[in-house]
Amino acid sequence: MASAGQNATFPKSPSKRADGKVGNGNSIGGTPRRAKDDDVDSLASLKSTTESTSAPGENADEEEEVPIDDDEFNIPPVDFEPTLESILNDVDDQSISDDEGHGHGQLISSEPPVQLPAPIQIGLLPEASDTISIVSKGSDSRSRSSSRSVRLRPGQILRKKPNSILRHVLLKGMTSHINTVSDNVDAGTATAVAIGSLIAVGTSHGYILIFDAMQSFKWCLGDANAREAGGSVSSLAVSGNGSRLLVGYAKGLISMYDLENGRLIRTLQDVHAINSAVLILRFTDEASLALCSDSGGSVFELNFKRTMGVRGCDSRCIFSGSRGEVCTFEPLLLSSYPDNALSKYVIIALATLSKVIVVTIRPKLRVLFTHALSCDPTTLPLVSWQMVIIQTTQNEKVVDPVLTFARDSHVYFYQVTQGPKGTPQFLPLQKFSVNYQLLSLHWLNSRILALLDTREHLRIMDVRSQEELEKVDLTQARLVYASSHFKGLATGGNVSQAFALAGERACYNSILCFNNQMVVLGTKSVHALTMRTWHERLDYLVRQNYYTEALQLGYELYLEKAKAVIGLKGSKDSKRLIVREKILYILENFVDRISSLNYMDDLSTAKQNYTETISTAIKYYVLLDNVQPIFDKLYEICIVNPVSKAAYLESLEPYILNNQLRAIPPTVVKDFVSHYEELGNFKPLEACIVHLNVETLDIHQTMKLCWTQGLYDAIIYIYNQGMQDYISPLEELMTELQAAVSTETKLTDAQVALGHKILVYLSCCLAGRAYPYGNIQPNLVEKVQSDIFRSITTLHTRNSTDNELAYPYLRCFLKFDTREFLNVLSLSFEEPIFQLDMGKRQKQRMVDILLQVMVEQGNFTPTQVGILFTFLARQMARADNSLFVSQLLFEQVLEHLTSGKDATRVDERQQALLELLQAGGMQHFEPQKLLEKCIHAKFYRVCEMLYERRQEYDKIIECYLFDESRHQQVFSYLHKIFCLFPNKKEEFQKQIKHHLEALVEIDNKKAAQVIYLHLASLVQELVRSLEKKPEKQYLFIQGIFAMSRDQNQGGISVDTLTTERYIELLCRYNSQLVYPFLTSVESYRHDNALEICHKHNLIEAIGYLLEKDGKVLQAFDLMLSQFKDKLANVFDEVDTLVKSKDKDATDLTSILQWNQLQALFFVMIQFSQRNSPKLITEDREKLWLPLLELTISAHNKYPHEPEVSSSFNEMTKHLLSSMMGHVSLPTIVEIVMNDPSYQKATFAEIRDLVMGMLETCTYEDMMVTLVKRVTESDLHDILKNHVKCLKQGFSSKNKACQICRQSVVSEGTNAATDNVVLFQCGHSYHYNCCERDGITSCILCHVSEPHSCHNTRSRDISFNAPNVFHQYRQRTTSGSLQEDDNQEQIISHAEFELKLDASCKVELEDF
Repeated sequence: MASAGQNATFPKSPSKRADGKVGNGNSIGGTPRRAKDDDVDSLASLKSTTESTSAPGENADEEEEVPIDDDEFNIPPVDFEPTLESILNDVDDQSISDDEGHGHGQLISSEPPVQLPAPIQIGLLPEASDTISIVSKGSDSRSRSSSRSVRLRPGQILRKKPNSILRHVLLKGMTSHINTVSDNVDAGTATAVAIGSLIAVGTSHGYILIFDAMQSFKWCLGDANAREAGGSVSSLAVSGNGSRLLVGYAKGLISMYDLENGRLIRTLQDVHAINSAVLILRFTDEASLALCSDSGGSVFELNFKRTMGVRGCDSRCIFSGSRGEVCTFEPLLLSSYPDNALSKYVIIALATLSKVIVVTIRPKLRVLFTHALSCDPTTLPLVSWQMVIIQTTQNEKVVDPVLTFARDSHVYFYQVTQGPKGTPQFLPLQKFSVNYQLLSLHWLNSRILALLDTREHLRIMDVRSQEELEKVDLTQARLVYASSHFKGLATGGNVSQAFALAGERACYNSILCFNNQMVVLGTKSVHALTMRTWHERLDYLVRQNYYTEALQLGYELYLEKAKAVIGLKGSKDSKRLIVREKILYILENFVDRISSLNYMDDLSTAKQNYTETISTAIKYYVLLDNVQPIFDKLYEICIVNPVSKAAYLESLEPYILNNQLRAIPPTVVKDFVSHYEELGNFKPLEACIVHLNVETLDIHQTMKLCWTQGLYDAIIYIYNQGMQDYISPLEELMTELQAAVSTETKLTDAQVALGHKILVYLSCCLAGRAYPYGNIQPNLVEKVQSDIFRSITTLHTRNSTDNELAYPYLRCFLKFDTREFLNVLSLSFEEPIFQLDMGKRQKQRMVDILLQVMVEQGNFTPTQVGILFTFLARQMARADNSLFVSQLLFEQVLEHLTSGKDATRVDERQQALLELLQAGGMQHFEPQKLLEKCIHAKFYRVCEMLYERRQEYDKIIECYLFDESRHQQVFSYLHKIFCLFPNKKEEFQKQIKHHLEALVEIDNKKAAQVIYLHLASLVQELVRSLEKKPEKQYLFIQGIFAMSRDQNQGGISVDTLTTERYIELLCRYNSQLVYPFLTSVESYRHDNALEICHKHNLIEAIGYLLEKDGKVLQAFDLMLSQFKDKLANVFDEVDTLVKSKDKDATDLTSILQWNQLQALFFVMIQFSQRNSPKLITEDREKLWLPLLELTISAHNKYPHEPEVSSSFNEMTKHLLSSMMGHVSLPTIVEIVMNDPSYQKATFAEIRDLVMGMLETCTYEDMMVTLVKRVTESDLHDILKNHVKCLKQGFSSKNKACQICRQSVVSEGTNAATDNVVLFQCGHSYHYNCCERDGITSCILCHVSEPHSCHNTRSRDISFNAPNVFHQYRQRTTSGSLQEDDNQEQIISHAEFELKLDASCKVELEDF
């Protein structure tokens, strides 16, 4: 009971509790009712529900209620009618986060190796209970199914992953009391919460509500005086033993209550800074020591004491807010770890706006650690401690505290341990960042971290893997923020702006976290979130019909890969056994559920549901190595309808292919084969058959199907594994292959696949491996190898005919694929069995048969014969060779391959011989004879190999040249041999001279490149050697110039004679390139080039050469005459078109001569513009005026043809605009006006011409004005900079003359005066010394930096003044310069340059 005057008291009117009993007035035990208006007292008395409820019949005058039809609204019947109290106290165990039914949880204590102390443990009664309570530590309450969970309809499969880690519930008992007090006694909203042996909730009007573990209300602490003096409750703290409660208020008051009786025992008013709100209170491990922080950012130590029965408190500031405002702090609690080396310290982690600071206050105040925090200023720092098991070595672990701090989106972890000197040491563990801003950070246990972001989403994270496991939405909780306390509203707002901004969303006193549990305080509600144990998580998922997720979680638990696991104890094997039994139990229920699926509504949906469900069941039965239920219960359930049966049989396929299901009952296998046969899935069926035990197969059914559909792998597998017969499948399949090969037509894909299968089977058997996978039984290997070898070398088949050739199987293999068959033999010859005497005899027999079949009797291609001898050469080249082959056979093969009878298969025969020689067959031939035969057969690649062995590299050039398929590679080979064999350069040179024409014909550019890079001195000689073949000579010289241009070969220069020869050849073979070539090179004589161009009448090239020689008018006359000729041709074409009277025919763009005329016209304009600046006025007019007269006359020739006239008019306008600035306007106007066609013209007819001239005149006038302005502005800036330079002085770097070493500064009145020269570099000299020694520049800088004396810092105009010594002048107070012979004077170097010589003076009016 609360003592009078200290606690808020309530009248003792009877009040009905939820259990029907009557409680006293000191507690708010039942569901509160709204009090009558006339009974409201000063502190609000609460009346019972019966007093405020109207009696029956009291509202008889009101409208009569209409009863609701239960059948109409599908209202289920109830056993008893609920009362209002029972409805209010009903447990709403649905999650208020995310989706309903996905957030249930129970607060269950985790059991780490060493448990942190917890005053109480918040746990919930079973989820189907009518109440939610807070039970004491050690409760064995268990979670059961929610009566309101979402159920899965048959045929429906939910896909969204549920939240199974946390159970999120509303603590309705506490919530209802808080709301009642808020409404009826004006207690305000909740502001802070603390948990010890009891639960304390502070309100905004100064009340502290105390609840016990069962959410029953005990006391309402805080009298009227305390509420008025303190204001809102801003922080709460419960001591470690749960007996004391510290209450902090927004106005700075701190109170202490005894939680055993609710009595106020201390009121502290002066223990921290005045006019500051209490933000955070925390007890330490010492019951008499607590800490508090205020809105001034300071932290104080509160040391409680009791002297002579009088309670007191000593306060000490351990951190001042003037050094940085502390936002939060957390003491390290080690009372449950007395053996820890750090237990002798009292360690506090402080977090300011800019850094984290860790200090000890016992045994003495000392700073241990600091870490900077630079993040978003709107976020607050977060600090938390947790005892964690840390792996130090491979076999050693320690339990040490870990300091976790964060701000914004960055989280840091530091291990705290005892250092080598006995002091606490901080070791960095890890750091990570998230993609959201943090509001709160708490440890649920040593591996799980709870992070609350600014969107009020609670995220559960595994610390080790940094994986987000679950997310819970807490927005509906309406989290309490202490922004008003951080802003200091109750104390006048005397806080810094940064502190107020960061504290906008402070929730340090709104969230508590301990022992896998979390309490969240809302403004009008209290929420609990607890971690489920592993089996509760599985049960919850099952109840929610998330069987797939439950099985996945269970298997992760089985593999010890699951996260956020609590409650699973024991050895590794025992834990696996427990989890396995749980998964099998879930699987059994899951399989029972399959029968409830409906397949009649939607066939595709039903098929999908069955497939997913059955596949999941089979998957986990296989993973748990418990496959028998798959073929018993699951099979019986699935065969009841065709949809589930099909899904079941198809779900077996992946596990059969992985060899996870081999021993399947025959009935199931028979159904499986029949089902796949019906579907036509023969390839998957074949793949499955070879992975099944043969004993489970219906041999008759399977073999019949395999022969019908060509499932040859399955046939071989059944013969081998079921009958131990390796010969029969080979013989039967060879019969089909022989029939296909004997047709001598192109094989189908199926026939090719059959042949390859037989070759692979052959290779496996000879190598001792089973087909298609596995190994043959060791006791059968030698027998199988011998039988297979005997079978392929059999003389005749069992059912042979009279015309069957010898060795039919061998012939068939060779005809099908000679190379692959011989590769199979090559691999098999490496087996140990063929290294024995019997094996060697078998190899020799095989070789003899091959030679007999392919060389002596067979009708095989050269390639096939070459492959055989390549195979023989490789076998004979082995170190352990025991084969013998007659030398005569190799001679026959060579003759066969190099004979010229078959000219259509040269490449094939050459490749066969090349492979034979590369495989070691060279030793079987005479080199010279071999070379002669290869030359005769045009085997140039073989010749190249032979020449290379003989080091005759020059002859390899001919091999490339004569080989049409490789002649482009000759140039790269030439580069290679020139670099590798410089001593044989002369031999290569002879070959190039001899085959120059062929090289040029192949690629003239690459040929020129080779010659220039390696034989540059022979260019002229090679050019002359081609005189009799001008086309080849033209290509060769063209390649030289192209190579020089394309590759930018700066060092290449072509002689004059070669260039002029190329010009002549260009005129002959490609005259259009003459003019571009003349403009691009200079290595020719103009007279000779001009003569060549005159000879071929190339007007454009002649004009260019004349222009280059300065004969501009002659060049223009030449082009003008050509222009007249083309113009006459255009006139003729136009006249012809006009006579045809075709209106569309007068389009000049369709006339070829018109396009040529336009091109020449633009060339002449460019020519005139280019040369006009070099000519006098009269010569310029000779360039422009004749062309103008021609265009004007052409314009007037066809006045009645508007399209023709318009085209010439455009040409005239372009010419006039181009000649502006080169010919005076009066001259142009005079020519225009003197033209007969314009003398009688109206203004409208010459308007375009005049307007164009006026626009050009206006433009030029504007440009002149603009240039004048720019020039004047630049001149002004230049003069301004020079004046600035003149006014700038230089300080002397030295006090003594660098020549005489005497002082240059006057010292006293008797000091000798002398003029001083100061150079721009800063060195000074006596004038007399410089004059005597003839010094005109600084001798110091002239030696080390010759140009340093000439560097002017502000010189924009360069005056060509000699660099001589300068006299100093003294500037008078009036600003004028005067001579002073009696005093040393200093002026700038640039000023002397301007005054040194009269020719250097600058007059403003000259600019």
